[in-house]
Amino acid sequence: MQLGTKLSLFTCSLLAFGTAQAEDYVNVQYVHYDEDSGRTTVMSPALEISKDFGTDYTLKASFVADSISGASPTWYDGSSGASAFSRGTTAVENVTYGNIEYDDTRTAGAIALTTRFASRDELSVGYSRSYESDYESNELSAEYLYNLDSSRNRTLSFGLSYQLNRVLAQDYTSNKDRLRDDDDDDDNDNDDYDTSSGASKALDVNVITAEIGFTQIMNAHSLAKISVFFINEDGYLSNPYMNVVRYYNQNGSGTADIVSDSKPDTRTAYGLTLQYIGALSDALSLNTSYRFYNDDWGIASHTLNTELYYEYGDDWIFGAGLRYYIQSEADFYNERQDYFTDETYASSDRRMSDFDALAYKLSARYRVNDDWSVNTGVSYYEQSKHFDALYYTVGLKYNF
Repeated sequence: MQLGTKLSLFTCSLLAFGTAQAEDYVNVQYVHYDEDSGRTTVMSPALEISKDFGTDYTLKASFVADSISGASPTWYDGSSGASAFSRGTTAVENVTYGNIEYDDTRTAGAIALTTRFASRDELSVGYSRSYESDYESNELSAEYLYNLDSSRNRTLSFGLSYQLNRVLAQDYTSNKDRLRDDDDDDDNDNDDYDTSSGASKALDVNVITAEIGFTQIMNAHSLAKISVFFINEDGYLSNPYMNVVRYYNQNGSGTADIVSDSKPDTRTAYGLTLQYIGALSDALSLNTSYRFYNDDWGIASHTLNTELYYEYGDDWIFGAGLRYYIQSEADFYNERQDYFTDETYASSDRRMSDFDALAYKLSARYRVNDDWSVNTGVSYYEQSKHFDALYYTVGLKYNF
């Protein structure tokens, strides 16, 4: 079902809980995510291991297994059943918008090696792989951390990654066939899949991400970071499980075409991230950030995130956070059934719509002894238009 990068990043952020300093550890986490109305449920156990080899090398490895089930809303032909592949020309009374049930599993693994040189500059290289029944991803990444002074109070970071994703797209319609075919020109015939058997085709997506960051340690209790990023995606970027309606009752025909989602085959994005981490008192610390994102699909977004952590005694850390997100809609998005006709690009994928969202977070960590600690957290996600979600985490960490 193409859980993709977002869930991976979410899980990795949980694994990073309390692991900023160099140490040897095994970290086990479990994430449970539920959207309202039974839309989506995700169960995700994860494991991370970190091992230092002297003072110059750190090796990290992680593994995640996700199970997802639920229902996703899209247009379909109600006369042929509730399926993402119920497409074709149908009577207008059969045009239906509803939830399509799905379930899938994903396994993902990553490994990264950090090398520290005599100058204490750092080079980190990594490889990650993710696999689902209809999607696989392989990524190579590298980051270089350069110290601008001998005290290491100012650093520059340079990051670059290349990701090759492969999508198994059923009933795929290529760019040249996104318009209605009303003639007998063979050049417009769909040759990308077998219409009689419904055979699938593997289609590639190439993603290049580059980021440059500057970090300044301001004093013994705080630091600030600014980074800029660039993302380029090329390949099959449509969603094979999303449909749109075209030619709805055009000229009183009484029919409509239900066809697959069609997004551009390239996407270029850039943005900026600002972050501040500081101690407000001996026991209270603040981690706050702002992220701006903009792409050539017409989507611009802003993310504000603030987290407070309170140390109670020697063993407890309590956390509370608030995250606000807002985005504009893509140029080719519309949710109505009577909007699209012969547009090259068309999507009713709600992720392309304009919306805003709030996430409320609470967490706690307890240090059992010098070797063992446990953590738990709960978050409530509230979106302005489409759904709300609740997710919780529990974890166990062993330092060795």
